[in-house]
Amino acid sequence: MKKFHGYYKNDKYGVGCNGKTIYIYDSKNTEIAKFSDFPYAYNAAFMPNSNIIAVKSTEGCLGFYDLDKLSLIKLHTITKIGCQDEGFAFSPDGDLFYNIEKPQSNTETELSVYETKTFSKVETLFADDEKMVLDSLEFDPETGVCYILGFMRNEKGIIDYGFTAVFDRENKTITDIRRLDYKTYEYLEAYESWVRDGFTEKGLKSNFILSELSEIKKTSIKEEFDKCAYNG
Repeated sequence: MKKFHGYYKNDKYGVGCNGKTIYIYDSKNTEIAKFSDFPYAYNAAFMPNSNIIAVKSTEGCLGFYDLDKLSLIKLHTITKIGCQDEGFAFSPDGDLFYNIEKPQSNTETELSVYETKTFSKVETLFADDEKMVLDSLEFDPETGVCYILGFMRNEKGIIDYGFTAVFDRENKTITDIRRLDYKTYEYLEAYESWVRDGFTEKGLKSNFILSELSEIKKTSIKEEFDKCAYNG
């Protein structure tokens, strides 16, 4: 099997992402299909309890594939700006897909919401907040709470402080903001990038922060959130 920048597996399929091509494997690691619908496809995520996978391109494309049918369900071109390497996740029930996007500028983020019946975009959040920049998000599998990693800008437009917080899905707000010191923020942002790669060797080698360390400590957005006091 090839070595991939991003690799993901469930009970039935394995998916490898190397940029130009997305490779699909069965449970015996036999290649059964490959897709080249858009370039720079490096990261993906399985929809819970399904054989559907979302694949994100750093070039600004987002594709949803049905692996049972070995077909593309829907392709979105978010932007042609590029540098779309922020986090994404399905909700625990699989009804929604959340993607951090930068359609207007490489320095301004927003949170887009897609429903998973037709994989159409249904909502855009935080697009007008120029101070807050979102990096990653994750759902607690036990509670369903969505945790956010990001940073706040100061008046000069540069980073003021990193933070973890809770995304209140019902009220569509980010709450309980907890500040991180810069070293912790930098490490967590790098670690979350490797999480999105599926912890691959190639992903680690291309990670400028983690690749320089002699030891990598396992962490998560929730874990760092729980360590910090509320100070938003």
